[in-house]
Formats: sequence, structure tokens, C-alpha cells
Amino acid sequence: MDGVEPVLYPLLRKDLVAQGPRYAVQIGEKMIDYNEEFRLFLSTRNPDPFIPPDASSIVTEVNFTTTASGLRGQLLALTIQHEKPDLEEQKTKLLQQEEEKKIQLAKLEESLLETLATSQGNILENKDLIESLNQTKASSALIQESLAESHKLQSFLDKERDAYLPLAKSASKMYFIISDLSKINNMYRFSLASFLRLFQRALQSEQDSSNTEERIKSFICSLKHTVYEYVCRCLFKADQLMFALHFVRGMHPELFQENEWETFTGVMIGDTIRKSDSQRSVRDQIPSWIEQDQAWAVASLKISLPGLYQTLCFEDEGLWHTFSQSSVCEQDFPSTIVKRISLFQQVLVVQAVRPDRLQSALALFACKTLGLS
Repeated sequence: MDGVEPVLYPLLRKDLVAQGPRYAVQIGEKMIDYNEEFRLFLSTRNPDPFIPPDASSIVTEVNFTTTASGLRGQLLALTIQHEKPDLEEQKTKLLQQEEEKKIQLAKLEESLLETLATSQGNILENKDLIESLNQTKASSALIQESLAESHKLQSFLDKERDAYLPLAKSASKMYFIISDLSKINNMYRFSLASFLRLFQRALQSEQDSSNTEERIKSFICSLKHTVYEYVCRCLFKADQLMFALHFVRGMHPELFQENEWETFTGVMIGDTIRKSDSQRSVRDQIPSWIEQDQAWAVASLKISLPGLYQTLCFEDEGLWHTFSQSSVCEQDFPSTIVKRISLFQQVLVVQAVRPDRLQSALALFACKTLGLS
């Protein structure tokens, strides 16, 4: 549910009516017996439900939604338990000891205040009180010193743990990427428990290197493949390529330069050309070897990404002859051009010049980026 029904307000406020040895509460038009052990829990899938002010004061809101930072910490703990279980055990014991020392310190302070409050006569002449104060002071100093050493050791352990933080960050990012699929289809919902099983499966994969950085890179690669294959098996075939692009863009945003994704999705389509230029003038701006049907697309590419267009050297028809005639043009880019443009820029070229091969170009781009065969 996404709100609190007014009929529940008397129950939440505990507007109880005593009827002899028992209590009753009015729900709607009926008086219902009330048990003191009764508890009411309301739940909703909405991560941000609207709770009116009059209800917020009588209910306790607990948000169990998975957050990026919370999931990152959980995944980091799982990684440390697998890679360095002694380190995680030491960290847990250290936190426990630290809490115990804080409790001891609080008890000493309470004892000191109680002793001062109950003392009689001149405090300076009360030897028992002075001795008790000295003992409390000494104990407090020892505890403070132990806490300081504990903080130093904890900082050292945190540095050891932070070495595995890149793996936890990447894994957390993957989970929220696949969670976005529910916006496409309500059937595409993946639980956190299933993702954690995939994460543990990736951790258990065999690793040859003993170097921490190399192991982390290998774990990330293994997890990426595991998650991608698992999710793809759960999708309709028509949505698999969409997920591949979404996965690549989420995990590797550095592959997309400014305005490239917007040009690909059609957010930037050169509206100024369509409004001001006639079809003939647009055709005159485009090399003759490019088909008439693609003139608008190439002109939009020229306006949206002028730097890329200049790099492509479309004016050299001989350079692009093989590409324009090839049945697998996404694999037949001119050798001098392919060294100067990125993988996604190759996709943009295919989209503009040879849209008949766009799906194959996208599949090739996803496979190369994700390291799939």
C-alpha cells in the first residue's frame, strides 16, 4: 500500500476504550477487542511513499530499499570473507572490543557521577571517594588509550579492505543496471539474492594470479560475463541487444564521447537542417557516393559531430569504396580510419551510411566491449 487508511488511525493512535478487564478499539463502525501483543506492519513496493503529516507522527517508517553505498559495503564484506577471511574476522573482533570499551567508559562515568552525588561531608576529606576517583581516572585513561590504538589498527585494516573496493563498486553498478530492466518489462525483475549468488559464483572462479590488482580485474571480468549471460537467458530475444547496449553504457561510460549517445538515439538529429535546407541543398553537402536515402542521416552526423565527420574523410570515395559495397561493412572499415575512431564511432558511421548493417554492428560493438566471443 502507498498510504495509511483513515480507518486505521484509531488503532495506530491506540485510542483504547476500557471495558472492564479488557480494552477495545473502534475500527470503522465496530468495536474490536484489543490485545496488547498486537503489532501492525504496513508494506509497499514504493521506495518513496507519501505519508501525510497526521500519519507520520504515529507510524515508524523503515526504508529497506537497496542503496548503492549499502550494497557496496555488503559486497565488499563478501569479497573480504572470501579473499582474506582473517582480515574480516579481525575487523569484526576489533569493532566488538571497541564497543565494549565504550560501554565500560560510559559505566565509569555513571559510577563517578553516582559516587559524587551520594558522597557526604567534605569531598576533599573523603579518602574512599578520592581513591575511587583516582581509580576511575586511571581506568578511563587506559580505556581511552586502548580506543586510540583500536582506531589506528582499524584505519590500517580499512586500507587493506579498500584494495578490494573497485570490485564492490563495479558489482554494485551491475546490480542497478539490471534493475533498470523492469522499466522495459515488468517481467524483468531480478532480486538482490539472485545477484549475490552470481557474485559469489564469480568469486569462486579459479584465478591464476596472486597479485591483488590482477585478481580484482579478473573477478570483475568474470562477474561481468556471468551477469550478462544470466540476464540474457531471462530476456526475450528482441530485448537482448538492447540490454547489451545498456550494459555497455552503464559499465563503460568512458567509451562514449560528448553528444555521441544523443546522436545515436536521435536526441540530436540536426533539426536546423530539416527546417532551413531543402533536400537538394542537403544532397549537395554530402559526397556523391552516399545514397540519396542516407543524405539526411549523414548531414545530421555532420552537424552533430563535426569533429568525427572531418576525421572520416567521406570526400575520398576510393577510401570508402570497399566499405560501401561490402556485405559485412562493419568489419571492412578503411584501415587508416579505423585507427582514428572509437568502436562506438564506427557504429555511428554504420548507422548513418549503412543502416542495413546496424544490428550486426551493434552486436559486434557489444561483443568487443564485453570481451565476448
